[in-house]
Amino acid sequence: MSLPRRLLGSALLVAAVAAFAATVSIAPTIPPESAADSVPGVIAPTPYSFVAAPPLLAVGSVLLVGGTAAFAGAGPSARATLLAPALGGIAASGVVAGVVAAPAAILPALVETDALASVFTGPPGEIAAGAVVGGAVAPVVQATVTEDTPALLAGSVLILAALAAGASDPLSLVAGGVGGAAAVGALWAVDPDRWRP
Repeated sequence: MSLPRRLLGSALLVAAVAAFAATVSIAPTIPPESAADSVPGVIAPTPYSFVAAPPLLAVGSVLLVGGTAAFAGAGPSARATLLAPALGGIAASGVVAGVVAAPAAILPALVETDALASVFTGPPGEIAAGAVVGGAVAPVVQATVTEDTPALLAGSVLILAALAAGASDPLSLVAGGVGGAAAVGALWAVDPDRWRP
């Protein structure tokens, strides 16, 4: 493994962390006092929070997977990129639920079943669906390039499931997909050995 490959991986990991950090400040969150309510309130810092959060989460998850592979010197693996949609969905749930911003305040409230269900429905679920759609672009592209049919089918199923889950907010889905495609395009440009056919 060469030094430029490690430097590229490090730069991609820094960019992924920056995307996740930007999401924490811009994503809508459930305030701790309403997490246990049957219909929790959502605080959006900007009018564009619901549109900006999914692509940032998608970019962060795709760059995290791509950066980790570049840093480790791993070859092209469509199955490893299947982690990107999972990371995007988990990060979206954690950010919107407020676990990242105020874990001590929100974690006791999330023990209740209704509060936990509220993290995966409504606006938080729509943001997570957008992040999953964007993250699933990476395994579909990588599986197409490496001709890995099972990974291509898994990535396609993830995209379709996220589209079905977030059908009530198509803007988040489109924004997440655009963010994922932009991240894959960036990886295509800076890491051609792994991402180009």
